Amino acid sequence: METMQIQLPLPLAQRIRQEADSNEALSRIVAEAIQSWLDNVRKDKVDREKVLKTLRDAGLIMSSERQRAFAQAMISSLPLRDTPTRAHVEAALAKLKVPLSEEIITMRGDR
Repeated sequence: METMQIQLPLPLAQRIRQEADSNEALSRIVAEAIQSWLDNVRKDKVDREKVLKTLRDAGLIMSSERQRAFAQAMISSLPLRDTPTRAHVEAALAKLKVPLSEEIITMRGDR
């Protein structure tokens, strides 16, 4: 068996000492608690994988590889446009009847 040293909050260590009859019992209690925790971690991972598989099979989520492929397909189908110059942007803004900040406030509506 391997020996490990752990640090516990003082109140917890005192309660454990009161309940455990001996160091051997304390070792058994700690080992059982850790084993139980490991079992729960394993069960949670298995449950999470089952849920993700069910969602993938239902088409509700995609793997990261499939997301990248989907995004790449969408991007490649978009028409390429030239980036507008500063002059084009300024010309478009000049056509506004009210300042852009007021237009944004109007679009947001009352809050």
